[in-house]
Amino acid sequence: MSEDDLELMYIKLKKMKELQKLLAKSQMKDKKEIEKKEVDDIAFIKSKLTGRGLEVLEAALSQYPEMTREVIKYLAELYRKGKISGEISGEELYTLFYDLGMPVRLETSITYLKDGKRISISEKLKSKED
Repeated sequence: MSEDDLELMYIKLKKMKELQKLLAKSQMKDKKEIEKKEVDDIAFIKSKLTGRGLEVLEAALSQYPEMTREVIKYLAELYRKGKISGEISGEELYTLFYDLGMPVRLETSITYLKDGKRISISEKLKSKED
């Protein structure tokens, strides 16, 4: 190879490295914008929830993170287009996830009220055994 060829190759490599850096920066910027938009959608939908809606949403996010984010993105889009108005109750949100094949498991407990004290059923049964 001649000296001119080596110099040309060096210039090409240098230019390629610069382009790779620019591409990496733009991809990071796009990724950050998408994450910010997802956070904005989640905050927007949280503001529209009533009752146990926040509890259902948090449980869905922990159990089905990717699919729940897609549902939230779609719900936010429907709100912004005006196709949905009003608030979403916890029961409606739970039903939506269930109908989409995402049965959200919520922590539930049954309590027994006696003399102004709440006692869980498991504790009540344990005390009867003793």
